[in-house]
Amino acid sequence: MNVKSKRLLQYHLQEQVQLFLMLIQDYLLLNKINIPLSKGLEMKNYREDILNNFIERYEKSSYYKGKSLKPQKISIVLHERYPQYGQSRYPEVLEKIEDVVLQLEKEDLIQFAKGSIEGNRKLIFVPTEERVSKIYQELDRTPLKEKRNQYLNCLKMYELDSFFNDFQIAMEEKVFNYEIVSPYLKVYDQEDLKNVMKILQGMKNQKEEISFRKFSEKVLGDTKKLEKYKNKIYHIIKDFYDDSIENIDDAFELFYIRKNPAYVYLKGSAILQINEQIIDLNEMNHYFVLPSSCIKDLKIKRMDARQVMTVENLTSFHDISLKDAFFIFTNGFHNHVIEAFLECVYDFLGERVAYLHFGDIDAGGFHIYESLIKKTQIPFQTYKMNVNMLKKYEAYTKPLTDNDRKRLLSFKDRHQEVIDYMLKHNVKLEQEIIGEEDERKNTYAH
Repeated sequence: MNVKSKRLLQYHLQEQVQLFLMLIQDYLLLNKINIPLSKGLEMKNYREDILNNFIERYEKSSYYKGKSLKPQKISIVLHERYPQYGQSRYPEVLEKIEDVVLQLEKEDLIQFAKGSIEGNRKLIFVPTEERVSKIYQELDRTPLKEKRNQYLNCLKMYELDSFFNDFQIAMEEKVFNYEIVSPYLKVYDQEDLKNVMKILQGMKNQKEEISFRKFSEKVLGDTKKLEKYKNKIYHIIKDFYDDSIENIDDAFELFYIRKNPAYVYLKGSAILQINEQIIDLNEMNHYFVLPSSCIKDLKIKRMDARQVMTVENLTSFHDISLKDAFFIFTNGFHNHVIEAFLECVYDFLGERVAYLHFGDIDAGGFHIYESLIKKTQIPFQTYKMNVNMLKKYEAYTKPLTDNDRKRLLSFKDRHQEVIDYMLKHNVKLEQEIIGEEDERKNTYAH
């Protein structure tokens, strides 16, 4: 064999080997793709998936919820739900699904739409009491109505009052009508409901300051568990109690639950004693901050004031300047630390001075004012929370929400003139809008 023939033979052999290697590679690649796919398909229970899909859609229907007299047909287009169905590359999928749907038709659980053929079928489910009952039994699935009734019974077990009861009634109505209960609750989850109600009951009964984690331990038995529910509680408080709150911390602080220690901001002429230390507020250029831990050891040695005023917002606390007045910043809704300090002031000054509250002219402001009187038993009067201010600053007023109107009605007996005006003209006013000149004109005006 000459050299040329040898080279030609060698070339053909190399070509054959290369072709053989390519075939092996293709075979391995094909099996690598198909083997897991086949296993995955074998594991899929098409019958269960189809029946669950029909039942879920049936439970969402207006007929199931009692809003329609006649049940509607429910359909599934197989190649839309199972993209591999009908494709020549996946004959095993076609075979498995066909076996399932033919059996379902034989059992009279489904029908085939007109024109349905193998590889291109549309299934029709016509709900009847018998068919639905069979499917629930086969799937070992609790009917939605039964879940709803169990959840309603659980919800009605709780006895709450005030806005907590408003929330409870609203949730009962939503559950009864199959409406969404988020972001307040996890639908039909009784454990979630139990914990949310525990938290609300704990908040209702909380009468003194407590840390967020200690409160979590107190009501849920776990220092970190409350974190899971804080967003739900925030939405409940905001939507059913005070829509002026802006964040989660504010919602909990309304009920003395704080992530950080409380402080009392003071401004005015006074001399205080904490243990052996004397603090002269006259030497302060602006204001003094009293930590909550000092209240129990506090003694008032002197206080030069003809009026004591609580101020709801920090901007107004900084700006306000009245002769012979002592100011206390409540940081929105007062806490037990502020209440304890006010009781010290009242014990020292008694009724020889006037006690005033200056806050927003809205439902929240009146609620804070009413709560101050109730919790301290001090005869506070409102300051600048009147019709004159609403008229003067009309351009800066905001419209009332539905929740505002509802809450204002509960204070109407004690603030009839201003609340009648607010309801009639659909207005409320933030405290910060009231200019400093209003404070300087009078020693105090109600």
